[in-house]
Amino acid sequence: MNLRSYRDQIDWSGTLRQIFIRPPGEDPVIDGLRGIASLSIVLFHSFYGVLFLLKGYDPISSFIRELPPWLGFLTNTDKAVDLFFMVSAYLMGGVLFREMARSGRIAIRRFYLKRLFRIYPLFLLGIAVYAQGNLRQSMKNLIFNLLFIDNFRMKTIIPVGWSLSIEMQFYLLLPFLIFGLWRLRESWRLPALQILFVMSFAAIAVTGLMVPVTYKTPMYLFHPEKIDPARYLDVIYYQSHTRFGPLILGLCWAWRRELEARLPIQQKKNEFMLALAGIALAIVWLYFPPYRIDSWFYADFSPWLNLACHTLHRGLFCVGILMAVRFAQRFNASAPPANTSTSTSFSKSMNQLVAGCIYGFLGARFWRPFSQVVFPIYLFHFPMVAIAGVVTFQTIDLESIKSVSLMQVFHIFFIASTLSLGLGILLHVTIEQPMIRIGAKFLRGKNPNV
Repeated sequence: MNLRSYRDQIDWSGTLRQIFIRPPGEDPVIDGLRGIASLSIVLFHSFYGVLFLLKGYDPISSFIRELPPWLGFLTNTDKAVDLFFMVSAYLMGGVLFREMARSGRIAIRRFYLKRLFRIYPLFLLGIAVYAQGNLRQSMKNLIFNLLFIDNFRMKTIIPVGWSLSIEMQFYLLLPFLIFGLWRLRESWRLPALQILFVMSFAAIAVTGLMVPVTYKTPMYLFHPEKIDPARYLDVIYYQSHTRFGPLILGLCWAWRRELEARLPIQQKKNEFMLALAGIALAIVWLYFPPYRIDSWFYADFSPWLNLACHTLHRGLFCVGILMAVRFAQRFNASAPPANTSTSTSFSKSMNQLVAGCIYGFLGARFWRPFSQVVFPIYLFHFPMVAIAGVVTFQTIDLESIKSVSLMQVFHIFFIASTLSLGLGILLHVTIEQPMIRIGAKFLRGKNPNV
């Protein structure tokens, strides 16, 4: 393909319209979830940048102690990765469920090629950019990254590459998993997925028991001056078998939505209470693990309670989010309930009110651009955080920065998220979307019926 042919695939006006304006028929909750996750990752790494600047155990501990307790969730916004996993599995699982229902088969080659055209161009650009930090070491690790197995041996070039590798490994297995589910009776498919989800907790627990330091150590002690953080990160945080729970949960979500598309929805009395319980569940687990030394959790530290919380917190956080989102999808204000005969007028009103609030929040236009350019933001926000840090502190001499305030963190976040969005739009228009169009054209050439 020559340069002129590539330029023909760039559509500024059409792509910008898609970025900022949601077309009819798209589910607004997806924009909300992806947009929030996108910004949460930038926020988390803004805090991570502060820890990098302060370096020492005592300065970092002092910074954490100065955070108001109610803002403790800010240090756990990395759970946005689990939210990404769940939403991605929901979207991709839904596509393959519908394909199996329609034709009884999955075009596996087409599925893989579409994923590669979608991901590889920006991924390769990311490798080229981040490799400049340590070119010799990056060349040694290149093959692990190109094959998306860098998280197994911690050979990541792109800082967030480990999570992309987990997602790609999931995509590799997904068609076969869907095909296997289709061999079961329809009534057994959701229970099979639920069993896999429960097994995800067992995988984390067993992994932790095999490496006791992961749960016998309070999280605030994982610091190079105390206990090497890699002893936790390499065992629990980065590994595929400890992170597949939200992916399976996304498939449960996709399958339930497919069933509801074919079956009438029966509204239940006071179902809004489940949505509120889900929101509460997500908020509770958003505060774990605590990094404050003076947290109540460490007043009488129990390794077994710590193991249980490390086993449950990511999966149950996603369960809480899903409870609220599924309620909103079932009882959104734009669609009248299918059957309200068993509901009182109060419960009907509350159902509509709570669903409307969730839909209104997640469907806000603000989230749309961050959702649509989520992949380039995810890949390239690290340099933007660095630039934001230079702008905030007015220096490139890291040794001269002795303290950081919470307001400076938010200043870094605001600048970094704005820059990331601008760069994300540029990359989305000039690389991501053109390559997706080229991939679609290639697949049509191979199969005119595609």
